[in-house]
Amino acid sequence: MHFTHIKLKPTKKINKDFNLTDAVKDIEIPEESKQDSKKFHKTNKLSDELGWDLLIEFEDSIIYAFDYLNVKEKVIIPELNPTTIFYSNAIMFHRNLITTKKNLLEKSPTLKELHKPIDPKIFGNFFQFATNCIINLQSTIESFANRQIPDNYFINEKGEEYDVSIFHKIDTVLPVIKGKKFKREFKRDNFRVRKVIELRNEIIHLKPIKDSTNTQYKATYRKMIKFDFTRAIIAVKKFVNFYEPELIEECICGKEYYYDLEIKEKEE
Repeated sequence: MHFTHIKLKPTKKINKDFNLTDAVKDIEIPEESKQDSKKFHKTNKLSDELGWDLLIEFEDSIIYAFDYLNVKEKVIIPELNPTTIFYSNAIMFHRNLITTKKNLLEKSPTLKELHKPIDPKIFGNFFQFATNCIINLQSTIESFANRQIPDNYFINEKGEEYDVSIFHKIDTVLPVIKGKKFKREFKRDNFRVRKVIELRNEIIHLKPIKDSTNTQYKATYRKMIKFDFTRAIIAVKKFVNFYEPELIEECICGKEYYYDLEIKEKEE
């Protein structure tokens, strides 16, 4: 199964049916605004340092943007919702992690084929795609949850902010804020979402198992080979869209995008 790439969406979009330039063309610009504009062009200070927000106008909408100082030149960049970026990354790794997993299982020797040559790059390629996919899926979940939870939500009786786990956020906080519970509607998919987070944590904090052999990462590696990335990707999409309908939306352009690795053999 191949996934269609999704639409990358802004953090905030304001739909409109008018041209902003035309709407203000007959309005006299105050002198203070003119001076502010000159100041913004001349100073190295960024917009938020000056207390301003930047907007980009499109034909049918206005979205938020941010500026970046590239040496001495300011560039304007649209502010995109990271949840859509992370999820897009995850599915763009999917195609090749499935291919490399198939390659790994077919080209690794069985006990009856110990004469078969072994290429370490085969597992390395799978691990790269699989790791990137799982980390981006978990980032999809956490960035989405953090965006839904109001500032200063986790404050104790002393007025101090405290940390909570991602599991607390998705199991307890989101259902309260949104008034509905993903786990109740999609038990299996909720289980898969949790497994994404658990596997990501295991990968990020990967440490060797101290045992009598030297195969110190075998437990995690086996989990990754066995992991059902396809169903996990679908479950994460269901989770996000359950709380914010159509945030993750497939593009209908008919094109397929995916990441690939260019493997170059070392010259002898």
